[in-house]
Amino acid sequence: MSDDKPKPPKSVTEVLESLGMDRDQLRAIAKDAIADLTPKKGRGAAWEKVLGAAVETLGPNWTIIGSGLRAKLLHTPVRWFFDTVGIDPIPNREKLTITHLPLIEPLDPGTLTEWQDHYDSTHSGHDYHGRQIDIFDTVSAAELVIWWAEGPASELFDARSVEALTPLREKQYLERNQSGPARWTILAGLRVITDTGSPLEVIDSQLDYLRGRVADPKAPLVMFWTQFREVAAAGDRERTLRWLDEHRRAAVREHYPLPDSVFADVLEDLGDG
Repeated sequence: MSDDKPKPPKSVTEVLESLGMDRDQLRAIAKDAIADLTPKKGRGAAWEKVLGAAVETLGPNWTIIGSGLRAKLLHTPVRWFFDTVGIDPIPNREKLTITHLPLIEPLDPGTLTEWQDHYDSTHSGHDYHGRQIDIFDTVSAAELVIWWAEGPASELFDARSVEALTPLREKQYLERNQSGPARWTILAGLRVITDTGSPLEVIDSQLDYLRGRVADPKAPLVMFWTQFREVAAAGDRERTLRWLDEHRRAAVREHYPLPDSVFADVLEDLGDG
């Protein structure tokens, strides 16, 4: 039987020596780490300044909405999607984001569609790959925002237009028993917009799904789909389109008080998504 006793734990000095460091170096590292995790003051104002500089170059099809770190660039005129460029405000590690949200169902503008780091992971080799945005460097940050808006964001908006999404959502609806309704529900509105079929079966499928999960029959989500069905049941496509048009305006204005000039006349221009 061994009578070796456990060695006493090393002192801080011994540990530091084994790492080739001294106490001053450890304090410096700790100080830098704390500073890195501490949000800098004035971040919201700095971000607004960046967006102001970016929109001067981007032109009239982009407008600033919101304020502080919640400020975004909204792509206009607004048709059937709420298209924005914003920022994920992780303190001192901010990253650009994109939203592309359908306005043919209830809107949650906080939902994100794409992140800068995810885009970088699937698109290597571009000039801005891995570039960290510094919102306190207005010129550099605005340059990055302009690239993000004109490149990745605009490409995503085009790739997920009404015309592009309709056949995809039709396929997902046929396969709905294999997944939840998160993706196929907008097919109801898409069918009305593209005049490719009745929305009623899709609405009924969504209501059946909600009845098993939402206890309150007057919950906003249930009320939306119930009202949608009441309007669509008459079989009047123009009336249903007008109802969807009113909904998209109200959905956006619930969060941002925007004028009529921001919205496209989708009743005459249905092909631009």
